[in-house]
Order: sequence, then C-alpha cells, then structure tokens
Amino acid sequence: MHLTIFSRLLSLLIAVFTVLLIPSRTPAQPDLRGEYHLLAGVSFSNPDEWVPGVQRISIHLDQRFDRGRFFVRTDIRNRFEASADSLEWMLPEAWLELYFTNSDLRIGRQVLQPGHSPFQAPVDRIQPVDLRNFLLEPDPQLRRGTVVLAYSYYLGDSRFRLLLSPAPTPSLLPRPDSRWFVHIPVPAGIPVRVDAAENRRGIRHPQFALLWESGNIGPLELQAGVLYWTPSTPAYRKKIRIFSPGNPLPSPDILLTEQFTPGWIATAAFSLQLSTALTATAEAAWFRERAFDRIPKPLLSFEWNEPDLTLIPSITEIIATEADGFLSVHSAVETVIGVRYSGSLLTLGGQWSAQIIPDPHPDVIQDSIFHQLAATVRRDLFRQRLSSDLTIVYQPNGKDFWIRTGHSYDLMDNVNVSVGAHFFGGPLPQANYGHPSFGSYRSNSLIYAGIRFFF
Repeated sequence: MHLTIFSRLLSLLIAVFTVLLIPSRTPAQPDLRGEYHLLAGVSFSNPDEWVPGVQRISIHLDQRFDRGRFFVRTDIRNRFEASADSLEWMLPEAWLELYFTNSDLRIGRQVLQPGHSPFQAPVDRIQPVDLRNFLLEPDPQLRRGTVVLAYSYYLGDSRFRLLLSPAPTPSLLPRPDSRWFVHIPVPAGIPVRVDAAENRRGIRHPQFALLWESGNIGPLELQAGVLYWTPSTPAYRKKIRIFSPGNPLPSPDILLTEQFTPGWIATAAFSLQLSTALTATAEAAWFRERAFDRIPKPLLSFEWNEPDLTLIPSITEIIATEADGFLSVHSAVETVIGVRYSGSLLTLGGQWSAQIIPDPHPDVIQDSIFHQLAATVRRDLFRQRLSSDLTIVYQPNGKDFWIRTGHSYDLMDNVNVSVGAHFFGGPLPQANYGHPSFGSYRSNSLIYAGIRFFF
C-alpha cells in the first residue's frame, strides 16, 4: 500500500515537473550519487552476542533547472534485526521545487528541519524518524520525509514558510520484541501485549504550520512558528482485562494501542553569536494538547501477584468506567538552552533541556518537570580526514545516562570507515516510570563498526 502511494506521488511530481519546468536552455546534467553503508555491533554485556545492524544502499538524484529543482532520495535496506535476508525499500524524499520572484514552492515528501538545537530540539517532535536502529545509523539517515506543500516567501532577510500536509507521517518504532522497544509505563505485575502498528487505522488529520525565520540581525537570528500538527511519536492507550474467557480466577493483561494526538504548537528560538567561535541558543515549544499516562493510585498500589480479592470489585469498576485509555491530555512546554564553541579543529557544546507540565492531573505519572543535561565534544584531525566525537547525556530525574562516542576516517575520497560505542547506565525503571530511561538499556551497551562507499 505504501509503495503504491509513493509511486503515485512520484508520478504526480514527474508530471508536474514535465509541464511546468520546460527550461529556456539545456538543463544541467543530473547529479546522481550513491552510497553503500554496512554497520554491525557487538554487545558489551555478552561479548559473544552480535547486535544486528543495517546494510543500506542510498541513491540520490538531484536535477536542477532554471526555474526549479527535482530531488529524490531512495533507500534499499537489509535490517538484520528483522531477518537475515530482509529487504525493504523506502522513499524518504521525493520533491519538486519551483522558483518564483521572492518565493519558492516545494511539493512532495520532504524532510523538515526547523529546530536550532543540534540535540533534542523541542520542535523536532514533528519530525518523523526511523528509531528501529537509531543507535547505529547516522542521524541524517534516520529522518523520514513528510508529504508537504511548503511555500516560502522572502521579505528582505526574513523568510516566511507555509506548510500544508494532508496527513501525519508517524515515526517507525522498534517491534515489541526488539531490544530497543521503548519502556511504556504500566501498573506493575500485569503482562503486556502491544497492538501491531500495521493494524492501526490510518491517521488522517490534516496539518499546517506558519514559520518565520529572520536573517542575521547583527549577531542574532530568530525563529517563531505556529503549527497545528501531530507529533510523530505516539502515546499508548491501555485496555486492561482482569479475567480471560473461561478462567474464573484473575488473569490480568494489558493491550497497548498507539494514539496520535494532533494539537496546536507555538515555537520560538534564537541563536546569538557571542564571538567568532561562541554561540548561544535557546528554543521552546508550547504544546496545547499532549497525551500523558494517567494511572489511578488504586491500580498502582494493587498487588497483582498476590491479589486481595476483596478489592477486585473496585478495581473492576475503575477499569470499566475508563473511557480515555488511561491517558490525560494537558498542555506542556519543552525548552532547550545551549552554548557551543566552534574552533578550527575542536567543537564543544553543552545544553540543558526540560519538559514541563504546568497543571497535570493528580494521576499523571510523568514528573511535572523532567530535566536532561547533555555535553558534546568533536575533534577533527589530519586535515579533517579523522573525526572523533563524544556525547554524554544525563537525566537527573531517573539518575540514568547515555554515553556515545564515534570515530570516522576517510581512507580515500570515496571510502570511509567508522567505529564507536554506546554505554547506558542507571537504575532499572519501575513499571510505572513515565519517562524514557537509559537504565532500561543497560544490557544493550555495545561497540560497533561500519564501512561506507560513495559512488
């Protein structure tokens, strides 16, 4: 089905391209480039355990004309985690751009990059990404395009962008049996089933945005935006069953189903050049409607392994009267403040980010303020043929951390090799912990290697 949609979209783009972009002179030769990338890792917790990686071939076609541009990026992947010979075809980008006086129009599946911050930008929640192998593949390869009509108007040094999208594009998430499946808060002691993503109904919420970017106002750059958008990662509705058919004794389980909540989002950001090498950034996003996990205290405190049968009627009543899947919709704010030093060979960065729920329901299990600290170091050597980077992320609420390091070297102009490692630490989260926890990935710490050929 997805291939059919992609094929129709591509055919439409080519048709419009043919009609509207008849150049006044011979167009430039198309820029056709490719890349082969092989990645795999080995677990630290079990040195004999191979961590499935990715084998990927990417093809880029970039055709420029007097009055526009046509761009396609397609990937063929073998994700070893799915199976030893699993092949999938994806079309992350396929768009046509038309140039007009003081404006341009881009139509098709395209990657949106409105955020200033290099790590965990709040507005990046609207960006669909592929999280199935998020530790191994490079960040640019994780982004999925959204089908959007994007109109940009240039006024002086400023740019106004109008985005119109017929439907959201969800992120690709790890399978429930994957080692990278995200921790989902549920009452302790109840087996969990996850509704298959392919069984969900299609998301049909139209979405739109108006974004503004200033040019350089001295050392200052500004951004602002108003969006009606659906974040690309879901919340999970919870359907709890106490008794299974034919069993008179309590045999509880929980079925989790993805829920995507559209809503209004307001964003603001700035980047201030403090010196030739030092930059300060800040950005924030206000979400009018975000879904959070709401689990009543009687469910949290109930001992399902040794149940008090006298409490079953009250628990049953709570479950029977629940109409919202144990989710509660509230406004929320996400903010990031950072500073970056960029020298000729060395880059240093640090940032603080927070998610704030101003007025949560008493049964919402997420913390009203959730903090995250991050520091990065990047070093280039041998005329930038060797690049090394280190990122440390620490979450004070859960006392958990993630350390990642990567090193890449250009053997030749078209051959690059890389090695790196990911370390996770911190306590294992409780069943009802409401935030992503690096402690839940402690056994997933790994070292990896890769090779890339460009053609």
